[in-house]
Amino acid sequence: MSLARASLLLRQKHTVGSVSLIQRRFASHDSHAHDEHHDDTHYSREAGFSTPFWRNTILLSLLAVGFYKWAPSPNQDVYLTRWLAQYTTPSEIWAAINEKHLLLSQQASDNAILQADAKRPNVHRYRYPQILDTGSPHLQPVGRVADMSSTAVRSG
Repeated sequence: MSLARASLLLRQKHTVGSVSLIQRRFASHDSHAHDEHHDDTHYSREAGFSTPFWRNTILLSLLAVGFYKWAPSPNQDVYLTRWLAQYTTPSEIWAAINEKHLLLSQQASDNAILQADAKRPNVHRYRYPQILDTGSPHLQPVGRVADMSSTAVRSG
């Protein structure tokens, strides 16, 4: 039997879904016939200052110099500065918020120290705690009744 016929029979017998055992084996193994074509063409790189990197570097440096030359000075009252100042929070409000946060943090710290230093109350441990049950009315024998003949009921 030829190798091709044997592989065809195996492919028909052991097909799982749409992938056969032979196909799975070939998918995981490298075939020995490498069909690689090496491209022998070499591309020369652009040389000099005409590359996009140098062009972008020169344009950005010119843009930075122009901005520095024509930008308003820090002490000028420009529309953008006034607009930003309108939406910023004044420093007095931030000082009040920070002071409140400081007080709350200090209070939380004091509470943590108080809890860390807390001790449980002293408890007297009896050697024989059954002694406390001697006076219990549930431990009196049946038929034993206190003499109540000398007591008088007062109306109040």
